[in-house]
Amino acid sequence: MTTIAIHLTIPPEVYEVLTLEAKRAKKSPEDFSVEVLKAFLLRQQKLAKGQRLLRTMPQRAKKRSNSLRADTARRHDDYLYGEEI
Repeated sequence: MTTIAIHLTIPPEVYEVLTLEAKRAKKSPEDFSVEVLKAFLLRQQKLAKGQRLLRTMPQRAKKRSNSLRADTARRHDDYLYGEEI
């Protein structure tokens, strides 16, 4: 696996927490930092994917069929309560 070296400058209090958590995980601060960063970035990607889905849902639904919206509006009570209107 190819790696790229970077240089980070962090406040002493952040480094202190980092070293404590790394020690608890029985890892070096460097390895622990990579794991934490990787987990954060994966979570951000997942969140962004969900946000894109939510933003595009109205357009995607509109493309599928206008009749579905009309049917839902017309039969709203039936769908929710099992009653005919």
